[in-house]
Amino acid sequence: MSLCVVNFNGAAFLRPTLDAALKNRRSFGEILFIDNGSDDDSLAIAGEYDEVVTVALGENRGAAAVRNAAIRRAASDLILLLDSDVRLGDGCADALAAALGERGAAIAMPRVLYEADPDTVQYDGADWHFMGLQIIEHPDTPSRRDGGGVREIGSVITACCLIDRRKVGTEPFDEDFFIYLEDHDFGVRARLRGFEILSVPGARCYHSEGTPGLSIRAIGSYSSLRVFCLIRNRWQFMAKNYQGRTLLVLAPLLMLYEAAQLVIVIRNGWFREWARAAGWMARNARRVLRRRREVQRTRRCRDGDLMEAGEIPFRQELTSSPLQRRALAALNRVVTTYWRYAGRFV
Repeated sequence: MSLCVVNFNGAAFLRPTLDAALKNRRSFGEILFIDNGSDDDSLAIAGEYDEVVTVALGENRGAAAVRNAAIRRAASDLILLLDSDVRLGDGCADALAAALGERGAAIAMPRVLYEADPDTVQYDGADWHFMGLQIIEHPDTPSRRDGGGVREIGSVITACCLIDRRKVGTEPFDEDFFIYLEDHDFGVRARLRGFEILSVPGARCYHSEGTPGLSIRAIGSYSSLRVFCLIRNRWQFMAKNYQGRTLLVLAPLLMLYEAAQLVIVIRNGWFREWARAAGWMARNARRVLRRRREVQRTRRCRDGDLMEAGEIPFRQELTSSPLQRRALAALNRVVTTYWRYAGRFV
């Protein structure tokens, strides 16, 4: 198994991450450190570890690109992708590998706990909400000692995950996503091709604050890049992965959602990011449609077999006022009622 630590300006977290990796050294044939054009002390810190092989990309090409670079460079077909602010728990990699081997799955992810509050789950799985978003499983819940059993999930969060390169390929991440929802797109495409994704709660890791300048936990608000990528990448995700029938059935809901999103965008001063996302989609329509044809050609199941119902997984930061919360509640009632009757046709 290859361990690939992917990094962008993660110097503040690197020593605990690499120390924990070396503590689990027997699980890995190699430990790679793939740096995505950091301008902090990341490369110098990684250089302190003789058993870690450093690969410097020289520029920030985004989360999707650095993971593809790691997958291409790894010597083993079993590759543990690890963000540089994630500390492996003892036996985490072995537990993931055991589950992957027993089930013949393509991807497995552990239970991710907060570094600052290790008794609380940040997430331990993800699913595909029919509105194009990612449902986070068990967020901010107490972590039971046994963690529950291995289960199949509909998507993946790649802060820490084990992949089988023989199944997912050498460049499985869409680099047009740059960052945000690139892992959701990767996971759903794997599921559409008939591969299994596992949540292994018995495997544990610990997540720090996230990417400097981007993580909401670190800066307390949405960055311009985050807003742009979240809007654009959801549109990319749906344009590529949804069947034509699904888009037709969901069209009224999708138009309602887009109208609500535009209101939020304007109220929060994000219209420039929205317009930039729309412009990107218009300029790159042919490329997105070409990738759509690839997805539709290789799919082995219907959207409805994988999509999950439920309320829209909206972050609370976007509904700060009582009026906004009431509007979201009304939107959720419409969305869940519509899916109850129309979802059978997807």
